[in-house]
Amino acid sequence: MRFPSTPGPAGITVGTNHLEGAAMARDIFHQVLAKLLEAAGGNPRQMVSMLDLLRQEKLFGSYEMIVDKLQGEGWIADAPKKDHFYVTTWGIQEVKRTEPGAKSPDSESQKEAAAKAAAAYKDAAARARELAAVLDELAAGGGDAEKKAKAKKALAGLTSALDSVLG
Repeated sequence: MRFPSTPGPAGITVGTNHLEGAAMARDIFHQVLAKLLEAAGGNPRQMVSMLDLLRQEKLFGSYEMIVDKLQGEGWIADAPKKDHFYVTTWGIQEVKRTEPGAKSPDSESQKEAAAKAAAAYKDAAARARELAAVLDELAAGGGDAEKKAKAKKALAGLTSALDSVLG
C-alpha cells in the first residue's frame, strides 16, 4: 500500500496536500500565502484571520512557525486586530511567481524586449561605424560641403539611434 504523504520536518506534510488535493508544487508556506491572498480577495488592504485560515486547513498546530516564516520573508504584515494579517505586495508577487502555470522569468515578452534592444544596439553601432567612416573621409580629403552634410546626417542618425537605445 502506498501512502499519499509522508511527514516532513516539524510535522509538515510533504507529498499530497490537503490544501489543494494534488501533489505539492509549492511548499506549505506558499500554499498558506496563496490561501491568505484568496481570503483577502487579492486586496493587500484586506486583513485576514490567520487562525481561522489555519484551522480550516488543519494546520493550526504550525501557527507560530508559519507566521514567523511568512513575516520573515516580508510576505505578510501585522494588522490591528489580534491574529489578523495583511498580505504585502511582496507576498502577492511571490504568489504570482510560484503559481502553477506561471510564466518563467524568460517569458516571451521579455525575450521580445531583449531582441528589440539587441537590434537597437546593433543599429546604433552601425551608425557609429558610418559616422567614423565619414569622419575619416573628411580628415583625409579636406572638408567640402557635401562631405560635411554627409557627416551631419550620419551624426544625426547616430544621435537618434542612441536616444532610442538609452531612452
